[in-house]
Amino acid sequence: MRSKMRVPLSMALGATLMMTGVATSSMAVTPDGAASPGPSAGQSQTMTRQVDGVTVTAKISLPPGSEVQGSIVGTLSITHNGTSAAMKSGRMTMVDPDDRALIGQQFVASGTTNAWTSMVPLSADAKSGVYEVSVAAEVAVTTDDGVVTVPIRTTDPVLVPFRAQRNIPMIWTSPSSAPAGSTISVSGAANMKSLGTGDYEPATEQEVKLYFDPAGDAPEALRATLTTDSRGYFTSRQKPGGSGKWRAEMPMADTGARAIWTITSAERERTTTLRQGSVSATQDGYTAGDHLMTHDVVVGLVPVQRRVDIGSLGFTIGGKSGWVSAESQRGEGSFPDGYRVQRELVHAGVGTSTVTFTFDPTLPAGIYDVGIRDAMKACSAPDWEENDAASGASNCTHDVLVQDSTVTTIVVKRASSTTVTASSTSLPDPGTITLSGGVRKVLLVGEGGAQEKAAPNTPVDLYFDSAGDSAPVYRKTVTTDSDGTYSTPVSTSTSGTWIAKYAGTSLQAPSRATVAVTVG
Repeated sequence: MRSKMRVPLSMALGATLMMTGVATSSMAVTPDGAASPGPSAGQSQTMTRQVDGVTVTAKISLPPGSEVQGSIVGTLSITHNGTSAAMKSGRMTMVDPDDRALIGQQFVASGTTNAWTSMVPLSADAKSGVYEVSVAAEVAVTTDDGVVTVPIRTTDPVLVPFRAQRNIPMIWTSPSSAPAGSTISVSGAANMKSLGTGDYEPATEQEVKLYFDPAGDAPEALRATLTTDSRGYFTSRQKPGGSGKWRAEMPMADTGARAIWTITSAERERTTTLRQGSVSATQDGYTAGDHLMTHDVVVGLVPVQRRVDIGSLGFTIGGKSGWVSAESQRGEGSFPDGYRVQRELVHAGVGTSTVTFTFDPTLPAGIYDVGIRDAMKACSAPDWEENDAASGASNCTHDVLVQDSTVTTIVVKRASSTTVTASSTSLPDPGTITLSGGVRKVLLVGEGGAQEKAAPNTPVDLYFDSAGDSAPVYRKTVTTDSDGTYSTPVSTSTSGTWIAKYAGTSLQAPSRATVAVTVG
C-alpha cells in the first residue's frame, strides 16, 4: 500500500494546482460554506503552461460539495494565444477519504468553447471529507505556424474538501408562547445528504449551537451547544426571558456544510406567581410527556380568563384528543363540595397546545389542582425521503397516553383594594402628618353572589421609602375600624413615599397604595 501525507485542511485551501514547466501559477478556492438549503460557491484551480510560444491557462472547476450526488464533475476550461484548441486526451482522477482511487471519464466537450468535462463516479458509500484531485490532459492548440500540443498536469494532488449537504429542516418550540419566566423546549431535526446516493439520513452526532436573539436592543447570545442523537434530533430546555428569535446552527465541518434555521417564541407578561409542572409516561418502550405553564388568578367582580400552555417534552407531539382540568381543593358558597372544570386541548402547532379557564368570584377561592389527559405521539427515527419540513416528525406515530390529575396548581384569590392619603403632602420642615385610608375586599354574599365590601378589623402595614436607593422601612401596623377605614399620625423628616400594604390571606389577594410627601 502506498504511503502519503495529507495536508491539513487549512493548508489545502491555500494549495496551488500546478503543472510541470509552469511559468505562472495561481489559485482560487472558495470553501463550501453557504447556509443550507441554498447552494454554495464552487471550487476552482488555475494553471498556466507555455510550450513553443503557445501559452495556455487552464482552470479546473469543481462543484460545491453540498451539490455532489453520485459523481463529481470537473470542468476544464482554457484560454490560449492560438486560433483554436481541441482536447486530445485527458481526464480527472481522485483519491477519496478511504484511500480509494477514482478514475474519471475522458474529458468531453461541455458545449462551451474551450471547455471540457470529466465525470468521476462515486461509490454508494462515498464519504464526506478531503479528496485528492489530479488532472492530466493534452490540449492541441492551432496557431499560424501549426498545431502545438500543450500538456496540462498537476505535479501533486490538490486536497479539496467535499462536504455533505446538511439541513435543519425543522425546529420548534414547545410551546410557542408562554407566561414570563416559563421553561420551554427548543427542539429540532437535522439530516445529511449522502455524496454517494443523494439519499438523506439522520445527521447523527453533529454539533448544534442554539442562539437566542431577544426582541429589542439586547444582543443575540449562545444558549446551548448540543449534539444530535441517532435520529438526528436535538432538544434543550430553556427560559427565554422574553420574546425573541431562536437560531439553530450546525457549524461547517469537514463532513458537512453549515446549516441554520430560525424560529420565534413569545413570552407574555404576568402579574401573579408562575405555576408549571411536567408529566410523562412510557408505553411499549416509547416515552412522551407534557409541560404545563400557567399563573395564579386574582378575580374581582369581573370574570378572569386564565390560559394554560402545554408544551410537549422531547420528541413527542400532543394527540388529537385530550383535556386539562382544574379542581378546587375546598368547597365554598354555592359549591360546598368543590368545583371542577375540564376543557379540551386546542392544538396550535408542533408540540403546542392550550386551554383557557374562566374564574369568577362566586367560585371557591384557594388552590386548584391542574391535571391533564393527552393522547400523545412519540417519535422514532424520522423519514427523510421527501426532505421537507414535515418529514422530521413523520414517524411520530407511537401512541402514549399521558395522564395525571395534579401536574401543577393554580391559586385563585379574590381581589382587595387599599387606599392611603396624607393630611399634607408638602411640609416646610420635618413634622407630623396623618395617613388615612381603607381596605375593601371582594366577598361572597347571599345565595351565590359577590360584592366589594369594606373590610373591618383588617391590619394595614405602613412603610416609608425615602428618596434615594434605600429599601422601604417598616414603620407601624394599623387596623381598620368597623367601617373598614383607618387613620394614624406619622412623623416625617425627609421627602419620600408612604406605602400602605394589606398582606392578604390564602383566599384574599394582597393590595397596596402609595402617597408621596415632600419635606423642605
